[in-house]
Amino acid sequence: MLLALTDHLRCTAGHAETWLVARADAVRDGWMVAGVLGCPVCHMERVVSGGVVAWTAGATATSSPRAATAPDEGAVMRLAAQLALAESGAPHVLCGDFGALAPALALALGGVAVAPLVLLDPPDDSAAGLATIIRGAPHVPFAERSVRAIALDALHAAPERIGFAVRALANGGRLVAAADVPVPTGIRELARDATQWVGERIAEPVTITLGRARR
Repeated sequence: MLLALTDHLRCTAGHAETWLVARADAVRDGWMVAGVLGCPVCHMERVVSGGVVAWTAGATATSSPRAATAPDEGAVMRLAAQLALAESGAPHVLCGDFGALAPALALALGGVAVAPLVLLDPPDDSAAGLATIIRGAPHVPFAERSVRAIALDALHAAPERIGFAVRALANGGRLVAAADVPVPTGIRELARDATQWVGERIAEPVTITLGRARR
């Protein structure tokens, strides 16, 4: 996992939001290859092995690596446009099968340093080293307003999970989901076709209180 993402990750246990503490046992070029992410509140530990974060004990890839076939270029460019991948260096999260496009997206962007990619439960772990892979998290494990864009699979678009995705998005951040998923509160729909819609998080107004001038 990319060490720079540690500041953005949050414990998903049922307590007040808190950051995680990283113990890196092996690091290569800014990537934690082996180590532990620990919560200072509940003391739960998430093990990092082979660059992959097991958010829950025993979380592993759901299938064997796919055959090395080139992804559809149209699908790659479509997702890059939907998520506005070139507009920010903040994390971009791909859930489920969207993770299969990560290597091609990283190549199109000129490297993960341009836009860090995070994969939640991708089909396999072949993108380790190009993207941060997290397995077994109950929902998007990021701080409020810390993520630039999220592509949701059916699991993470479930009613009990989608609110966490919206919360993690920065103001103006992009959200992509299947056409049959209701657009959640806090998201403005930008475009839609027969298969997907893309929306953005509505910016929340900031209240400014003016104090009295001192005499």
